[in-house]
Amino acid sequence: MIAACAQTQATTMDQAASIWPVMDRLAAEAAEADLIVFPEANYPAYYLESAERYMQSDIERSDAVLDRYAKIAAKHSFWLVAGFIEEDGGRLYNSAVVFDRSGKKIGVARKNFLWDCDHQWYTSGDALSVFDTEFGRMGVLICADARIPEIPATLIGDGAQFIVQPTAWVNTTKVRRTYRNIQPDFLIRARAMEFGVPLLCSNKAGREGSVLEYVGQSRIVSADGKTLADAPLGGEHVIGAEVEFGTPRPPRLDIATRQRLMSSEPPHVPEQPGVVCTVKLRRSADAIAAAIESAGGRLARLKMADMACFAPARCHALDGAQVLLVEGRILDDTFVRTRAAENHVFVIVATDTAQMVVDPEGTIAWRRVDWQDSLKLDLAWADVKQFNPNTDMWAGRRVECYNLGAPETRA
Repeated sequence: MIAACAQTQATTMDQAASIWPVMDRLAAEAAEADLIVFPEANYPAYYLESAERYMQSDIERSDAVLDRYAKIAAKHSFWLVAGFIEEDGGRLYNSAVVFDRSGKKIGVARKNFLWDCDHQWYTSGDALSVFDTEFGRMGVLICADARIPEIPATLIGDGAQFIVQPTAWVNTTKVRRTYRNIQPDFLIRARAMEFGVPLLCSNKAGREGSVLEYVGQSRIVSADGKTLADAPLGGEHVIGAEVEFGTPRPPRLDIATRQRLMSSEPPHVPEQPGVVCTVKLRRSADAIAAAIESAGGRLARLKMADMACFAPARCHALDGAQVLLVEGRILDDTFVRTRAAENHVFVIVATDTAQMVVDPEGTIAWRRVDWQDSLKLDLAWADVKQFNPNTDMWAGRRVECYNLGAPETRA
């Protein structure tokens, strides 16, 4: 399959109509592709300003937008996936539509894990979507859906052989002229490697007025986590690559693990605020664990092999762990950073001495080669499960939508 991802320049609501000639141009550049992906909320904008602003007469309604997409797909005879605002029953959904080569609408996926301003005007989707295509089964997730591991796990459980992601990766750093978003930094690579499927991610670039800034970096990642094509931070681009499918790997969960992940039992709520402890790092894993626990920290111990699957770390985080102490040697920090960020916990990798400390945002706070011998950990940070004031990772988990398969049984 020849896949393409179109990176578009962000537009504000007042500029919404300007996206259509850009769409036509980028689609023409990708005319040889079998499938093309456009960003989240490609029209009219990601930041709607308000539901009332969206309903004003200068903004095209959903049916008109879908008609435009259908004609583009039919004109170039490729499959097309694009973000749009779905109107249904008086509600708005942050959705993505799938068209085949003839311009026939195959289906619509709705964003499940709403992010920040999404909560102001969208309703969360109540199903996760996998579609049959001529290439194989295609899973669709939208932007922040990738941050909740149960969502891609469900797509894989429902037979997805590859995943497409219309997205709007927002710049999360406040330092001028620097860019950071965990998804292109390491998370997308982790999802590909963990589940054994390629991912096609189409992002925006630039700014939407003074409100939001995007990090660009649209990318196509192979099933083994290699970047096949990527776009720069800024500007409009089409990237393409020949994509081969791997062997999808649904998570292998025992009965207890599956029950914990699918339980409606609320996550652990600490009775006391987290402590601040200073950890002496050039010590053994046992000594580091004893120091954290004696200071009142909540710690769980895992092996490095456990990092390849989201489930063990997820269960410990749900049960209140603030620190995951992982024993083993680091060959690749992708999974370590992902487990920290997706659970908002500290991760310390240690054997005879500490090798790495990762903070709850997935940032490497210390490496063995660093000069300092100790590090202060504010464990209260790991008790706050909010990516931003409007987005709580635990509150956003919707176990009724997940399919984690039948539990693994051992003889």
